[in-house]
Amino acid sequence: MLVLPLLACAAAVLMLQGPEARRRALHWALLVLATLILVAASKIAFYGWGTGVRRWNLTCFSGHAVLAWLTWPCLLMLTVPMRHPKARILACVAGAAIAMVVAWSRVELGAHPVSEVVAGSVLGLAATLVAVRMLRPLALGRGAFVVGLPVLVLALWLGQAGSVRVPSERWFAKAGMWLSGNETAVDRGAWRRRSH
Repeated sequence: MLVLPLLACAAAVLMLQGPEARRRALHWALLVLATLILVAASKIAFYGWGTGVRRWNLTCFSGHAVLAWLTWPCLLMLTVPMRHPKARILACVAGAAIAMVVAWSRVELGAHPVSEVVAGSVLGLAATLVAVRMLRPLALGRGAFVVGLPVLVLALWLGQAGSVRVPSERWFAKAGMWLSGNETAVDRGAWRRRSH
């Protein structure tokens, strides 16, 4: 609910900075989209066909881990002007630290086993390394305010409205059932028990 609008706002601000920035921002957006499609495909494949590695308890990429990696290193780097290259590196490292904390929180909350968080982190980090290289000559400049304001408003609204959750897992399960022709989605517990 927060990071996708944040990424969209940042890409939009960069696209207003001229043809080269527009090209790089568009490539960044496509990279994010392709990475998220891989996450969705891994979840749909599990719910529909039970794909995964039982020995590692690995069914999919952790979407939160992937999104954290896709978001924070790049965005924090982009908020620092290009005339401060060392500060940009530190901002990127700080973003990586945030991504690691978010990823590990999925294990602590019981949302994913370690294997899925590691898989999501590897995928997210790989995409982020490409994105950082792609976005290195860009900065949000005064546009950082334009990026942050809508997200701040959204965060305040979500805080007032209570916990708003997007039922993405249910959507993935329904897509897996529809594509596989199964009447029910694969259950993780039953899937794990088959290995014993």
